Amino acid sequence: MSDTHESPSLEDLTPEEASRIIHSHRKVRYGTACWPCRQRKVKCDNKSPCENCCKREHPQLCSYKPNRSAAAKGNSAASKQASGASKKRARSPGEQEARSQSNEDREAISAFDPDNTETTRYVGQNSIPALLREQTAANEPQEAHGIRSDMRSLLGLDNSAPFPLMSARHLDRLTSDIASELPSDREVMKLFRTYKEIPQPFWGFVIDIDDLESRLMVYLEDRAKNARASTKSTKPVSASWLSILFAVLAVGSQYHDSPYHVRTRDSQRYIQISFHFLRLGNFLLRPNLDSIQALLMTSFVLLNDMKAEASWALLGLTCRLAQSLGLHRAQPLDGRQTPDAARKEMARRKLWWTCVWHDTLTSLSFDRSPMTNIPCCPIPLSPTANTEGWAYLEAMYHLCQIISQRLNPDAIATCTYAQILQNCEAVESIRDRLLVQLRSKETCKSALDRLQHFAIRLHTSFIVSVCCRPALMRRDSNRLDAAQKKFLADRCKLNLTETVRMFLAMHQLSVIPTRSWAFTYHGLSSAVLLGILGETKADPEVRQLQGDLISALSATAAKEQTSPQPHIRRTDLDIELSGPLSRALEALKNIYDHGSVVGPPVKREGSISGPASGTRTPLPPLQPGFLTNGPAAGQDARAAAAALDPHQNAALAMAELQQQGAAGSVAPFAAGIPFSQMPPGTGPQPLPDVAGFDPASYMSPMDLYDFIFWESPDPFNTGLDSMNFDFLAHPPPGQPPQQQFYF
Repeated sequence: MSDTHESPSLEDLTPEEASRIIHSHRKVRYGTACWPCRQRKVKCDNKSPCENCCKREHPQLCSYKPNRSAAAKGNSAASKQASGASKKRARSPGEQEARSQSNEDREAISAFDPDNTETTRYVGQNSIPALLREQTAANEPQEAHGIRSDMRSLLGLDNSAPFPLMSARHLDRLTSDIASELPSDREVMKLFRTYKEIPQPFWGFVIDIDDLESRLMVYLEDRAKNARASTKSTKPVSASWLSILFAVLAVGSQYHDSPYHVRTRDSQRYIQISFHFLRLGNFLLRPNLDSIQALLMTSFVLLNDMKAEASWALLGLTCRLAQSLGLHRAQPLDGRQTPDAARKEMARRKLWWTCVWHDTLTSLSFDRSPMTNIPCCPIPLSPTANTEGWAYLEAMYHLCQIISQRLNPDAIATCTYAQILQNCEAVESIRDRLLVQLRSKETCKSALDRLQHFAIRLHTSFIVSVCCRPALMRRDSNRLDAAQKKFLADRCKLNLTETVRMFLAMHQLSVIPTRSWAFTYHGLSSAVLLGILGETKADPEVRQLQGDLISALSATAAKEQTSPQPHIRRTDLDIELSGPLSRALEALKNIYDHGSVVGPPVKREGSISGPASGTRTPLPPLQPGFLTNGPAAGQDARAAAAALDPHQNAALAMAELQQQGAAGSVAPFAAGIPFSQMPPGTGPQPLPDVAGFDPASYMSPMDLYDFIFWESPDPFNTGLDSMNFDFLAHPPPGQPPQQQFYF
């Protein structure tokens, strides 16, 4: 029976009944597109999964059964909120204008990434989420690669929560402040060109630099149109993409031809803005390829700013986030071998091996185990790499693979003489597999080719010297005989000399070596170790190289003496070294000028570039028995040097020296006899002057090397972060504030 026969007469029809009849006859429209295509308002081919979802790498979201009940609840809640907002008081014109400006800034810099609504998170095959995926695949084929939203929070995979380490109010306030202080278009292009020409060919942080440049042009054009137009058309910009942009500006600032304090000020400001956009994009819970690239450049800026420890710690977080995206695993294409899929797979592998590169080299400097030393995807190579040779970045990937597998602390601790030779040959063979224009200086076609040739020679020579370091250590004497130690020591000296030579060759053409922490550490540490080995006096070429290196690192090139910010110290230096590098340069100057690690007392008072970063003095404590006279004392000293750790407390040495005084000199003190009543000659003997004592006479080369470079600060409270936080306590309920005297 039709509804017309069931409907009441017009006389008895109420408005509610009429509305019910109208809604019952309304035709309900059901969308045929999948849920992601409906959200983007694009055409869908109605496949499962559709082509758009496969192209955007989230086939698990391609669902034709959205949760309509949740959507209805959201719509009802939105309607309630709107009705409740209409009952509130009217805002003043100034408040409305400020609120609209804040909303415009918030919309212009959106945390929503239109190209990546959901990033697939990697989990192992034996994990609970993987097992759940296999169980749901039989019943719901469209959800084969996804996890139900109600199960994600139980498994710790829920990424719908906001950024956990800062409130939304502070994020919005910072975003509004940053939006009003964005750099000009000329400033952006100047620093972008500097980054593209200098750091990008040597480190390759941005996976697709041409795509970034094209998107940057569109972004600057839209920003210029909005500045001139009365009605602004706000286009959402990904927060993670903006983090890449400002990280590029920060790195470009460090290598731009500007005074030191200007470079430092700009790089710190831009990297802080970049990290704010990382927080705005919630990089901890929703990482993507853009945020990984921005984090790598953030670590690089910290490293070049002589904050190596902070950079190493942030690299660990970056590698963890990269693993959560499955960048370390090769992606199965499942028969969908298309050019676009192959390009994306190559980008993922390049990004992972860039993480491996910087984690490996920084960990090698500290002699720490890299966290990327795991089975991972193959090294990304160009189609012509096996026939024409490796490019610079590809060669560095292979070098870091050797470091990660063969030179980590666990592997090198048990290395034999044969394995050391194999490691050296593996490193040196990289030079023969380069492109023709990078293999020798004569075949280089451009300045970039020559710089990359010098850089490859520098890195490989330094790594070969690291392979030969066991010959310079006292504790490895049982595994290497005298002839083997002599051969490895000579090979180590040759490669250390080559490292310093390549550093100076790069310095003649570019600012890259002196403004990059890795190059500076390799060149300076090689020169210091050569001085410890006594090559400064024995080899005139080594002495000449050390003098040129001291001049390069001490060059004064700053044109302005004022510092715009208080935390950037006034200096006339073009570069500023950290505590370890500062002590190393001072030790190198002492070796060059005085022939020993320890210079005159007046020389030791100052520092090249300010105080060291830690609390330990650059000179090691003296060991007992080294200041007594006679041949027997010399034998005791040599025995003590072989048996004792040179890093012992100086108090033990002083106690030993007091016990070696005249007979009975300690007994009166133990008995409590005053000094004035002691017999003549029984008092404590004066200690000799130890200001110019050279610790190289009793320490092995590598022990002295480590003592110059690396500090051991107290890991507990040092008082450096102590501030006066006098928070006023709230009174108990019902008690006035002025009556808080119950303590």
